[in-house]
Amino acid sequence: MIDSFMPYIEKKAYGLNVPGLDINDFRQEAIIALASAIETYDESRDARFSTYAITCINNRLTDMVRSASSGKNKLLNESLSLSGEDEQNASSYVESPEEMVIIREEYRELLAKIAHDLTELERDALLMFNSGYSYAEIAEKKNTTPKAIGNALQRARNKLKKD
Repeated sequence: MIDSFMPYIEKKAYGLNVPGLDINDFRQEAIIALASAIETYDESRDARFSTYAITCINNRLTDMVRSASSGKNKLLNESLSLSGEDEQNASSYVESPEEMVIIREEYRELLAKIAHDLTELERDALLMFNSGYSYAEIAEKKNTTPKAIGNALQRARNKLKKD
């Protein structure tokens, strides 16, 4: 049920304006964050999945803007609002167990696409970056350069955009 989050993702993506990045970059990062939220959601915690997913999306987009803006906090603060409005809107997204099953199936399909379409470096870089590692940390673990990791992530994004 990734589709149920698309209006929210579109709204957030259109609200961002960072030189060198386009709306598709923001959409894709938000979808990856949603997929990560599906994988890491813990039902035993006192949070709805929709609230957790919106928080993951917001955090991911915030990190993306921060990274692309090279520390220009003014742009970050103006571009991405993390107000209580997000949590109020989140309750209308995913509420039922049936929707969770659909979301999990779409997530499995995304993982299959990642496994099939990406090289080992692209896959590892994408998963590690999504887990919070910096380009430099990934490069160190993969025995390569941060530039090579950035290129691998860009190739991975481009491959995943193709449908």
